[in-house]
Amino acid sequence: MKIITTKEIKNETKAFFELAEKERVAIKNGNKYVNLIVTNEPDTKFVDEEWINEFMSIPMEYRCNPFDISPSGDLFFADKRNVEHLNAAVFQARNGQTGKLSKTAQKQLFEL
Repeated sequence: MKIITTKEIKNETKAFFELAEKERVAIKNGNKYVNLIVTNEPDTKFVDEEWINEFMSIPMEYRCNPFDISPSGDLFFADKRNVEHLNAAVFQARNGQTGKLSKTAQKQLFEL
């Protein structure tokens, strides 16, 4: 992996774009990094090792493709139990079956 500065990318943009086709290139910008990723399609989705580990921790029978529901691939939507819970809540709300939370339930839910 090659880590470069914003000054370096400014001065040698073309060279670093070409390098990114062969190896990982990250641009250090303050305390953060911008990774250069080369693809043939602008809408390619990327995940990291942490995302994969979290996805794999969901039991197989409850896994689903989160990108079908959320463009960001938020792992909340990778668990069918969460999706079913949300669908049930939306159904109840649309049918006027909602209620108010007690003060105790609000404190518990929102950790007040």
